[in-house]
Amino acid sequence: MVLVLALTILGTVSCVPGKTYRTQLKTADYCVARDMRDCPRDALHLVAGAPQGVSSPLLGFVEFDDQGYLRESVLKDQLVRHLGSLAATRPLLIVVFTHGWKHNADPADGNVAAFSQLLLDLAAADAEGCANTPCQSREVVGVYLGWRGLSNRLEPFKTLSFWDRKGRAHRVGGDGVTEVLAELAKINAQDRESRLVIMSHSFGGAVVYNAVNQMLIRDTAFLNRDRVARNVADLIVLVNPAFEAARFNAIQRKASGFTFVPKQKPILAIFTSEADTATKRAFPAGRALSTLFSEHRDARQRSQNIRAIGHYAPFQTHTLTENKGAAATAGLGEFACAWQAYSRGDTDQWAVGPVALNRIAPPDSGSRRFNPYMVVRVEKGIISGHNDIWGEAFSDFVYRFVAVQDYRPCPSASPMEAALTETSPTEPAPTETKEVADERTARQP
Repeated sequence: MVLVLALTILGTVSCVPGKTYRTQLKTADYCVARDMRDCPRDALHLVAGAPQGVSSPLLGFVEFDDQGYLRESVLKDQLVRHLGSLAATRPLLIVVFTHGWKHNADPADGNVAAFSQLLLDLAAADAEGCANTPCQSREVVGVYLGWRGLSNRLEPFKTLSFWDRKGRAHRVGGDGVTEVLAELAKINAQDRESRLVIMSHSFGGAVVYNAVNQMLIRDTAFLNRDRVARNVADLIVLVNPAFEAARFNAIQRKASGFTFVPKQKPILAIFTSEADTATKRAFPAGRALSTLFSEHRDARQRSQNIRAIGHYAPFQTHTLTENKGAAATAGLGEFACAWQAYSRGDTDQWAVGPVALNRIAPPDSGSRRFNPYMVVRVEKGIISGHNDIWGEAFSDFVYRFVAVQDYRPCPSASPMEAALTETSPTEPAPTETKEVADERTARQP
């Protein structure tokens, strides 16, 4: 009895209460963050440290409570309006990040610092890729979606929060996050040179996927020139996501019925380390317990409902492997030209310095070869565990993967291929539904 009481007291005392960290927003004379201790209350600030000649990226914050409600809806509205006003004057590369379990929007949280550094890397890569092109005035803006991923600081309560935080992640990924992502997508539609990239980690992957999966499924019904639309975002990247493969079943089933054409751009890329024991072992153990009395029609369905998406082998489409001995000194243009050859199907490997992206599917597998819903198994030398997502090799790969998607045509591209990379401002893009095309058209000067 005494032990139970002591544990109860310890669990209560070490609890991390819900809190709003960012409580003010300046739309002029931004606070400048040189390290993670700067600008602790600002919902929008500049990230210092960009290379000479590269614009400093902006970093904004939107926070949610355990019910998925916006903590500061007025601040969110002000932030969205401000980004909309910026987009009216220049194209934006908006990069959204949703953290995972055991993290939050605290200025001292390591994810805040790591995401800030990724924005700096992306700003440098984008400036290089956009030089002397219509997107050369593009600015990088990060949006950090914060929620109560850290609910307790003391073990074993911190780890035992798994089931509660998983449920909260799916709840947070409901109305509030969907609203924010939809509003950012609308801003993205203001300028044909703007881009929207959504990234997340761990239970943050569950947050994002819960917010977008129905829209992704809907987009499969709007094939245009045998391509699937990219209406939710230009790219969605989930790293070591903690949600079950069963949640991906509908998209996988739809995708398996398509024969994707070359140059189909990625829509969703899921990267999971083979060394991620949290999703490889702890996740299925927790799911096995929580689904003990659930109905499953067969062993395959049960396996999908227990295993995390990245560790369910039948859904894997690619591998990310070490490319030992290769240097990372090539310019972005060289990596982009290699990507264009890869996306045409000239090769089934995209070498990016010390890492390489490989298709698992053989060349004659049709629908899987150019599948835009990528489930990638990552070697442990690139991501060594669940939380090691900010290492140099993987971070370099991510910002190059983002930057090359809309790189200008390489000299080796045929005139037809070059034409396909350009879209008339008054005609629907090959990857847009009519609604998004109309939005772009309505905003043309």
